[in-house]
Amino acid sequence: MINRRELIALGGGALVVGATGIGRAAEWPSKQVTLISAYPPGGTSDVVARLVADVLTSKLGQQFVVENVAGAAGALAGSKLARSAPDGYTIMVSGSAPIAANKVVQKNLAYDPQVDFTPITIVAESPALLSASANAPAKTLQEIIAYAKANPGQVNIGNPGAGTKGHICAALIGQIAGVEINHIPYKGSSPLAADILGGHIHFSLDAPTNYLQHIKDGKIAGVAVTSAKRLGEIPDVKTVAEQGLDGYDQTLWFGAVGPKGMPKDIVDTIYITIKEWEATPEAQQKLTAIGVSAVANTPDEMADAITREIDAIRPLVEAGLVQPS
Repeated sequence: MINRRELIALGGGALVVGATGIGRAAEWPSKQVTLISAYPPGGTSDVVARLVADVLTSKLGQQFVVENVAGAAGALAGSKLARSAPDGYTIMVSGSAPIAANKVVQKNLAYDPQVDFTPITIVAESPALLSASANAPAKTLQEIIAYAKANPGQVNIGNPGAGTKGHICAALIGQIAGVEINHIPYKGSSPLAADILGGHIHFSLDAPTNYLQHIKDGKIAGVAVTSAKRLGEIPDVKTVAEQGLDGYDQTLWFGAVGPKGMPKDIVDTIYITIKEWEATPEAQQKLTAIGVSAVANTPDEMADAITREIDAIRPLVEAGLVQPS
């Protein structure tokens, strides 16, 4: 549970409100909390959400129950959160699309993530992973680029939804390499991974969780990771930059947010609880196993990250490389 010293370190805001704020944090949670997961079960975003739910349940003494609200690349979940009471009994853990990218990649979004959400913390981050099916016509990034040049309009790369980092990473690869890449959105990571495994689509760009074991087993190929460093779980898979796209460095993140107006003392309690857990060996082991690493930044730092994500994607939309849906 959050203590006095930690509240002071966070700027003293919770102490300024006096006994009322501290009392509210002490009383919360007094009943079950709904934790919205913006994607179907099985994908990295949902796995991270369930880890967070388990941690908060264990540390805070009430059940945090995951509710999957999948659809519209996370927009349905985002809309539900935005309509929720800001009392700490509904929060969301998700990849960055419903928390940031949807603002610029969806035409009729029912909420504004920079206005209607309260940032809590970025829980974890990872590279995106470019994978190839066993029957794919290319198994390295340079082979994919060469194939795209020889066969214009024939390279399809699946991602877990419009505006996800997999979508953005593919658009950037196409822009830098000067080739046409078709964006194929799926309704989450699990159906995309199943289609890669079954050879129904040749390539995917997604968070690593659903692909790591299949790559280790030789059932699909790991083509590239999008970060500046290789991924420890699959160290033989080169980065995009190592394969000719110098300077390419993209990561994706998974964050926790609440509705607009969520009390600061409750926000800080959740943030500190996650931060303390992520410092443990247990957390490091569980996060590494799914191909992500701990972050646990402050609410203000998360707000800055949301702004950076939106600002980075907007030029791609304006240039027509990412089509708003």
